[in-house]
Amino acid sequence: MVAAPFSILHYSALKEIKRLTLGRKEDQVTTLALGRILSTSQQTASRVVIDLTRQGYVERGLMNRKQTLKLTQKGNDALMREYNDLASLLEQKRTLKITGTVEGGLGEGKYYVSRKNYIIQFNEKLGYVPYLGTLNLRIQPTEVPLLERMKSVPGIRIDGFTTEDRTFGAAKAFRAKAGDIDCAVLMPERTVHSDIIELISKEYLRERLNLANGNTLSVDVFLDS
Repeated sequence: MVAAPFSILHYSALKEIKRLTLGRKEDQVTTLALGRILSTSQQTASRVVIDLTRQGYVERGLMNRKQTLKLTQKGNDALMREYNDLASLLEQKRTLKITGTVEGGLGEGKYYVSRKNYIIQFNEKLGYVPYLGTLNLRIQPTEVPLLERMKSVPGIRIDGFTTEDRTFGAAKAFRAKAGDIDCAVLMPERTVHSDIIELISKEYLRERLNLANGNTLSVDVFLDS
């Protein structure tokens, strides 16, 4: 469940704001309308919105002198955590099939597979030393919510570390299969590419799967790693 100081009413408000703004970046939402949906008073709805805004779950604005509301990334993450909890309780599928287009460049994951402290953890936690390079997939727009679900699941923790010169960030990994080849999705803790996943494997995936930029690849990602 969503962590304190949330109440059921706070969580219900998050859901309804998401529903009202679904498919849009933001929408005009009055506390009067929200109160009606939540079967509570406008004053109570206003208080809940203020709480959610202060805690960073909701962002408020003005459009044509009317209030607009939208969920922040923190708000979306809260809903996704609840989704994963319910999926687990209801024994829903814990394997995601994600399809993307092969791309070059970026190389954020390569940064991880080239550092000794990370390599040691990959070997201990995944059971192999990865090939020095990653396979980048740009995910189809309809499947971006699957990435949001992955972000809310702990995965396999890859700890960051500090040297004399700098600090190296943490990441998490999910075991996966590309065709019949074992691999893993690597998700740096602070990534800026919201529709990109990077695959690591002991194999050179481009060669083994005969892939070129622009090719489509489907990957089975296991959330229970």
